[in-house]
This record gives sequence, structure tokens and C-alpha cells, in this order.
Amino acid sequence: MKRIAAVSVIVFLHCATVMAQSGGGHWVALADVPAARQEISSAVLNGKIYVMAGYDENVRSTADVYVYNPATDTWKTLQPLPGPNNHNAAAVAAGKLYSFAGIGKAAFVYDEANDSWTKIASMNLGHSNTPAVGVIDDKIYVAGGESANNGMEVYDPANNTWTVLAPMKVPRNHCAGGVIDGKFYVAAGRGVSTSDTALEVYDPANNSWTTLASMPTPRSGVAGGVVNGEFYVFGGEGGGVHKEVEAYNPVTNSWRRVQDMQMPRHGIFASVIGNRIYVPAGALAENYFPTEFNDVFVVDIPGVFANISTRMHVGSGDNALIGGFIVTGNGKKRVLLRALGPSVPLPGTLANPRLELYDGSGHLVAVNDNWQDAPNKQQIIDSSIAPQNDLESAILATVTPGNYTAVVSGSGGTTGTGLVEVYDLEAGSESSLANISTRGFVQTGNDVLIGGLILNGAFPRKLIVRAIGPSLGRPDALADPRLELRNANGGLVAENNNWRTNQEADIIATTIPPSHDLESAVVQTLPPAAYTAIVQGANAGTGLALVEAYALD
Repeated sequence: MKRIAAVSVIVFLHCATVMAQSGGGHWVALADVPAARQEISSAVLNGKIYVMAGYDENVRSTADVYVYNPATDTWKTLQPLPGPNNHNAAAVAAGKLYSFAGIGKAAFVYDEANDSWTKIASMNLGHSNTPAVGVIDDKIYVAGGESANNGMEVYDPANNTWTVLAPMKVPRNHCAGGVIDGKFYVAAGRGVSTSDTALEVYDPANNSWTTLASMPTPRSGVAGGVVNGEFYVFGGEGGGVHKEVEAYNPVTNSWRRVQDMQMPRHGIFASVIGNRIYVPAGALAENYFPTEFNDVFVVDIPGVFANISTRMHVGSGDNALIGGFIVTGNGKKRVLLRALGPSVPLPGTLANPRLELYDGSGHLVAVNDNWQDAPNKQQIIDSSIAPQNDLESAILATVTPGNYTAVVSGSGGTTGTGLVEVYDLEAGSESSLANISTRGFVQTGNDVLIGGLILNGAFPRKLIVRAIGPSLGRPDALADPRLELRNANGGLVAENNNWRTNQEADIIATTIPPSHDLESAVVQTLPPAAYTAIVQGANAGTGLALVEAYALD
């Protein structure tokens, strides 16, 4: 494969002390849970949040199951669990919702189509009083709980088996878990004197636990969720009911305090969709005081390119839509690539886009034709940005540092207007999605090269956008690319035809000016928002071109 030129993106890691709140996100109140509950469990299935069991106002265990639809801010009551429960746990693996732990060792799987529950293999350990839960490679890891002490086991849905694994170093219950880069983190809890601040991580590769930096605020009965490679811990009790929200960064092995909860609670269980951590129900006072309150913590994304997308006519051979990106740093990076066609609101779209991902050596990393057939379909759904049409393609992969190329073509040799996108799903991890670009054949009308940029975060960013043609060194290159940068409303932010005609000094100062005078560039400082870069040929010219965007600060 040909190596694609780059779009530089600098991803800043969170670095802050834990002595004071540092923002990090904001809270949004949502529709109340249908009934007051605490010591619940929750999980996300197909973009909806399921809340199960827990204590009611009379401290009675319940079997109730409610589902929340974030799109409509509404709740629906579903088939109850086979029996009442409290302090139980839940998880989604291999596209199925599971309920387990709490009272007894029984476990159940939910059939969404028939709104019914079916018993599966029983657990080996009890895991009462809220264990920590994490899902890795479609297997459910369950650690702690009062009856299990520090014990852990894993459920394999493919074989319907539970297997006991290495125990945690610190016994605990009323704890929370999360998964980052294929490792299972467990925080907080009660059991021994160190349980309420303990953080440790399990590595499935060697079946071992490692002790990490202690959580600043001692507590139990917490909820936990992972966004952008950081582990957020919410609320809890211990010397009162806690409002604190603290985030752990595995890169720096440190904690920081972010925005407090609107309403302090314990006996909670969090669910994550994209950068939103949902925290339904819980107790308002120590021991028992259940509430219907429901809210979501929206995590601020660092001030970086959240993604880049490019729309244009997809041809065959060298005229396929080709996107390149580079992962820099020392660790792995979780990315989502999408190839869209039918959902693009234009005539003549690519009916069935096919997506291939290659590494810098030209080796095929992954391929997808129809995202519903992906082996990790549930992870794509849980990212909250799954394609809208079943014929569109997606690849969610964890990649090592290096160069990568995404190629979009039409299944069966078809052509049409398509869209390729690359999303960084872990802006807080040790590696960065540093460089991104897209190359394709520029035509006229709706088939010009259109690149979408999304800047997230709280502060403006300075960047350069370039339109490259002649320096590609190909006979079919676009001879004189013209560049427009527009905002989300279609308003013109900046334009250029031949980069030396305006902003020449600013462009040279970036150290990355185009290498040909007929190529175009603009330098702008932009607030967080969505932007569109349009590359077309001057005088209606056509040819192969490249659109790039570099973050400069």
C-alpha cells in the first residue's frame, strides 16, 4: 500500500492534582427512574441502559427491570428477573445482557427479542454485596463481593462456563470495576482497613494483580465507568454520603478530582455510552434512603481533533477513498473507522462500502463489509457511533504505534459517493492519534473532496489545513487545488487558492507549508466545533488530491 501524507493531531493528557475540582465534565439531569431504588446494577445493550433489581423504599429486594432510552429520555418496564435481588451485578458481552451475583450464585441472560430471562451456569463464588465487573474480549470478569472476599472468576458466554482466576490482593465488596487497554481495574470498597482507597489492576495475559495509586477519598458503595482511557469513580458512603468524582489516569498512575455529583448517592452502578456515564438511582443517606433520581456525567474530551471524516466519489483501483493516520507514543490505541454510503444524504452514494485497514508494511490488519458482521459488533454499538445502515462498514481495533491506511471501496466493484472516518476512542491513553489525512479523486459538483473536522474540548486550537495536488507527483494529480474552510452552519471561515497569495508568512511559520505554489493552505485559531474543508479544482479542474489538517498548539 502507498503511505499517505499526514494530518497532525496533538492529544494532551490530563495532568492535574487531586486537591481540588478541575472540571473534567458536567452533569445533566434526566428523567427519573420509574421507582426509587438503591443497590442496583445496570448495563448498556444496543444503546439503552438497563437497570435491574435493588432495594425499594421498604428495604425489600426487588426483581424489577427498567430500560432507559437516552434518545427519548424515557423509561420502560420490562420482564422482571426470575427472583428478587440486591447488590447484584450486570454486564453485556457478545451482544447479550447478563445479570448475576448478589443473592446466591445464580446467573441469567436476557433475550431482548422476547423480553425474557434464561438461567445459565451458576457462579463458583457468591459475590454478594456488589462485586466489580469488567468485560474483556467478550468475557465477563467478576471480582470481590462479601461472600467471595477477594476471589475472582470469569464467565465465557461461548462455553457457558465460569472459571476461578487469581484473587485480588485486597479483599473487598461494594466496589467498582472498569476496563482500559484490556486490563481490569478495581477501585474502592469495604472489607479490610485498606479496601476503601485500594486500586489494583488485573492483567489477563499473566493472571496477576498489580497494586496502583490509592484513591484519594476513602469510600464504598461507589459506581465506576471508563471514558477516554480514564477510570471515573462516583459517590459512595463512609463517614457520610459522598459527592466526589475522581478520575484515575493509568498513564500517570494518578488521580484527580473532577466535577462533583449533583446529588450525593451510594448503592449506585454506572453505565457508559460514548463520553457519557449514566448514574441512575441510589441512596441519599447512609444505609437506606433510595431515590428515583437519574443523571449523566458528560466527560469533557481533551481539546483535540475528535475525528476526521472525508466525503467524495469512490472509484476503483487508485481512485478508491484512502485515509491515512499515525499512532504515536508507547502504548496501544483504540480507534474506530467507519465507511459510510447509504446514510450519506446525497444522490449516487456508494451502496455497499467495504473497509480495509493496513499497517505501515502494507499488511492487512482488518477488513469489514457490513458492520453488523463484525466480530466485535457490540463494542461498536457501545461506542455510540455505530453506522446507521447495515450495509455500511466499521472496524474497531486496538493498534500499536505506527502508520496505518484505511481504504474504502465499493463491494463488487461498485462506485459512488462515500465517507471515511477515523475516531480516537481513548484520548487519555498513553498513545495519540497523531496524524490523519485523506486522499481521493476530486471531481466537480457533489464529488469534490470534503473533509470534516471536529474540534472538542474547552479551548480554541490553532491549526493549518492544506489542500495538496501537484506535489503528489502523479500525472493525474489535481493541478490547482482550491481550499475553503466552513463552519457547521456553512459559513465561510477562510479560503485560499495558491498559498503564497495570503497568509504566506503565517503558513511558513508553521514549518509545514505546501511544497508547490499552486497548492493551498489556511491557518486559523478555531473554537471547539465542527468544520468542513472543501477541496476543488480551480476552473473546475479534476484530479487526485489530499486534504490535511495539523494542530499547531
